[in-house]
Amino acid sequence: GEVLRDTPPATAVAGGGFASLSTYPELGSRGASSIGDVGRSSDGCFSHPLFAALHSALQKLALLEQDPVEAAFQIHEAWEIDAKLFDVCPVGLITALVYLSIAQERDWKYSLLHRATYLLYSTPGLAEKMYRSRWPMSDRLIRTMYHNSEVAGRSPLKFGQPEAQPGPVAFGQSQDLQETTHFSMMHSNSELVHFKTILFYHFYHQEGSCSCRTRSWCLPYWLRHVTNKTVDIWLAARDERKSLFRMDSRGCFRSLGIGLGSHHFAEAFDAVFVFEINALMHPQCRILPARRLLLYPTFDLSDEQMDNFEQLGVSVLPDDGLLKPPNPKLKAALEEAYAARVSRASPSKPKDRLLVFPADIRPMKGQAEFLRGVLFGQASTHRSAQQLKGITIVLAGSCDGNQSYCEEVVQLSQQVNNEGILVTIIADMLKDDELAQLYAAALGVVLYSRIDCNPRAVYEGLVTDTPFFVTETTKLPASIQHLGHIVAGDPANLASELADFIQFAEGGGFTGRGIEFARKHLDEFTVYRRVVQWADMKYLRGRLLDPVMKNEEALAGALAGSAGAGVG
Repeated sequence: GEVLRDTPPATAVAGGGFASLSTYPELGSRGASSIGDVGRSSDGCFSHPLFAALHSALQKLALLEQDPVEAAFQIHEAWEIDAKLFDVCPVGLITALVYLSIAQERDWKYSLLHRATYLLYSTPGLAEKMYRSRWPMSDRLIRTMYHNSEVAGRSPLKFGQPEAQPGPVAFGQSQDLQETTHFSMMHSNSELVHFKTILFYHFYHQEGSCSCRTRSWCLPYWLRHVTNKTVDIWLAARDERKSLFRMDSRGCFRSLGIGLGSHHFAEAFDAVFVFEINALMHPQCRILPARRLLLYPTFDLSDEQMDNFEQLGVSVLPDDGLLKPPNPKLKAALEEAYAARVSRASPSKPKDRLLVFPADIRPMKGQAEFLRGVLFGQASTHRSAQQLKGITIVLAGSCDGNQSYCEEVVQLSQQVNNEGILVTIIADMLKDDELAQLYAAALGVVLYSRIDCNPRAVYEGLVTDTPFFVTETTKLPASIQHLGHIVAGDPANLASELADFIQFAEGGGFTGRGIEFARKHLDEFTVYRRVVQWADMKYLRGRLLDPVMKNEEALAGALAGSAGAGVG
């Protein structure tokens, strides 16, 4: 996702932004002014004939005098023609989408509920306005609509059931027990948390290991290391069936052999921690029973939007709110590669004339824009071209499914090579030790992303004393911004900016900074302990989620509360 503002640009929707709204192209073409100041809309909720008709129909629903679905449909049709209708009465429009979803088949129902959820969460101040309004609408009702469809045909699952108990340790897991046991013995009971059950939803997980081996978050493991086995830790993986894992007493995640595609939880977790904002909008996630929801968005939310999330019972950990140390195995590989490099490299030339671009090849990562920016054409005698001559750029990442984009990157790479100034190599996916060798040898880590919040590759480079050359959209914490070069991301200026970076790096301007920072601050225990402290604080102080209403009487219950005081 891109920067989510009160009035998101068309690209935030059309490009698959917040809540995967690429399925709603009409919001992309007309949505630039659809999310505005909700304070302007109080009178419009009752003076505008479409909203007045819906409100009247909802009041008379219990008497079966009017059908609110027809009124809701009229609002939806008018909104598709003019998205500014949302500004007239935001809560009324969301109400229309939800009530219209009742009579629809599953896919269209979910599409309408998805739009309603997007508008409710993304609009600053709207949650509080909805609480005070006289509309029979709430996020609880939206979750109930999802729940009634999602649980159909799926088996209920409770924590104590036999099928919810961890299975035997998988072959090969025992070799990682030593590392897990070591960390737990060192840090056990460092933190006292008040939640006893937690589900990590949509987190990366490498099955078959008792230790963290992904290049993503190791938080589920470190929660156990700094607490103890009385905290019941679950994980729903990123696969389509959302496979379920449960941590055993030794700290190993065990597969249950089932997932959220076949089961739904009939018992509430104390906390659910969601990875990525789009995952929060998954139907399976929307119905998870929990007292508190925690979110790491991998997305740039404004402070006002995070306040709105908080009002809806979702506490957001900002993307640039923490450092990201590599997992223990990768960190050891990086440190070993750096030590080997130092032992054999010339003090006057500690690094090769090499840049590494460590990212899957996809539009958000910006490989094509970067390559276009270093095509010189007729300007091959330019100062920048001469300074960059002989630099090798390794694109270390596999194609992430967008074949046309990957083909474009390959073609651009060939054009760059044909100019004879730079050398580009597409290395595909590399093993950890191979990537560590590249980091250790490189002058810099390059990330020319359009959308990328606090990428872990930057921290992996710091462990090998390799500075970064990144765009502003990487949203790095202020504490590390001095350890590299941050640019606006204008391809027209790329060559000269990159040449300046190379000159500074080769002159020793960054030497020693990154490795010193990594040794002082990229400590897993310190970083993850702070996240655990934050999670416990939010669990104790945040707004509790109301459970879903269990059946279609939800509408009657909502209507019963619509007589309360408030504005529209």
